[in-house]
Amino acid sequence: MRLTRHVISAGSATLRGAAFIGLLGPLLLWPSGVSAKEASFRITVTWITNYVEPRTRSVLSRRSYTVTLRDNGKVEERLEAWVGNGWAGSTVTQTENDLGEGDGASRRKAWKVVNETTLLRLVARPSHTFAIWLRTQGDRSCTATLEWRLKPGHTLYEGPKKPGKPPVRFTEPSWPNARCDVL
Repeated sequence: MRLTRHVISAGSATLRGAAFIGLLGPLLLWPSGVSAKEASFRITVTWITNYVEPRTRSVLSRRSYTVTLRDNGKVEERLEAWVGNGWAGSTVTQTENDLGEGDGASRRKAWKVVNETTLLRLVARPSHTFAIWLRTQGDRSCTATLEWRLKPGHTLYEGPKKPGKPPVRFTEPSWPNARCDVL
């Protein structure tokens, strides 16, 4: 699938997060052969988080992202996450932001256009960044790649701190696996 850029009027929207992701501007992608109304992808990922603090343990994580690019310059993300070795249940969050705009939360998540075949989901944390690279190939095919990168001065990754709990620290996640489907 070849993605084509379409310029959308920026209007008066304030683009938060531009400094940390280097925005390309108000661009929108469309897969060839798909209605100009929207393009959708599902990215399913798994990995093992190897915690070292506050206690040593390994935990399986699974997430499913359904990403829809809208003709109004918005990107909608539905995230279903399962954490733990027993898959006790999942949490679901849904957000809609301008393409390239941060989510305003402490995670500073944003989707960015890299080029005509690549989208990037970037989450900036205090200790590291987490990226999902979505690349299209052919008419109905895509791939996804996961990347964790420590920031200078950090030797361990840090998870979000829960109130009243000590921070969690972990090594680079192992056994990352990603699958992408064009919807």
